[in-house]
Amino acid sequence: MENPFELPKEMLHEVIIRTLEITNISNTIIRKSFGLSLKFGEKEENYRILNANEINRFNDFFLENFGASSRADILLEIVKDTCKCNEGELKHCKDFKNKLIDFYKIRNIFAHNIFPKDLKGNTRLESSTPYWLELNQQHINLHKKLNEFLSSNCFDKR
Repeated sequence: MENPFELPKEMLHEVIIRTLEITNISNTIIRKSFGLSLKFGEKEENYRILNANEINRFNDFFLENFGASSRADILLEIVKDTCKCNEGELKHCKDFKNKLIDFYKIRNIFAHNIFPKDLKGNTRLESSTPYWLELNQQHINLHKKLNEFLSSNCFDKR
């Protein structure tokens, strides 16, 4: 019989994939706001990325060192700047910063804990049902809201 408290590997993979997706979307938005969109060479250059060194440097020294709070702060600034609106008018995601922080907290719980915990760090060893299913569902819901927010405020502008 399977241990109900053991983390299902498929669930861990799904959480990591969703997290990578939001991280990649937000990195693209941040790089673009700093003028670092990918620039490709002409056909004779085999379509190589012309500004790969600048992008790699930016990623290594800037984006890779971002925590969820800093990432949320800069994304909100970019969104406010690009849509020229105040925070109350931003589409689709009330309390974006806390949602992004919780999204990454759930990822960390999945990636770094043997026993299931809630967002406050409490284990549920005395319970018959683990937190994994509940946290996974929260992560799915947060992913949907964050993705909608970033897409509607950062990619639908043209």
